[in-house]
Amino acid sequence: MYSDSMFIGEIGSLQKELTDLALQIALEHYEIALDFSHESIKEVEVILSNLHEKYTADGDEEGIRGIGLEFGFYIAATIQKNTNSGQVEKDHPSIGENTFPFNWNGKSIFPCAWCENRIYDGPEDDVSVKYKALVLNEIK
Repeated sequence: MYSDSMFIGEIGSLQKELTDLALQIALEHYEIALDFSHESIKEVEVILSNLHEKYTADGDEEGIRGIGLEFGFYIAATIQKNTNSGQVEKDHPSIGENTFPFNWNGKSIFPCAWCENRIYDGPEDDVSVKYKALVLNEIK
């Protein structure tokens, strides 16, 4: 699945823990076995879409930040596994504290924010579209 050596830096152990939680949530609640493939990001989108529907139905915000972090760290781990590069940091120098930027390919992207925004905002924040534009188009 993945190698513990993927999770490096100050935030590596948190990334591993939350990635494992994303895998568990996907399997136990959605019967989806995420496999760290580029295609699996479409499955993450399905999960986040479902969570958006639940959020819009009941307005309950509890846990959304955590779920955003879990699936955002999974997306970062997927990039790391497939490109052998990238690192999650805790803070971004200009965006702020606890923004968890993923530094990869000479830039910072924010998969945790992608996931949280997807739950709140709906289909216009489709994570698979962002992944394709900001990751897949960069590695081809």
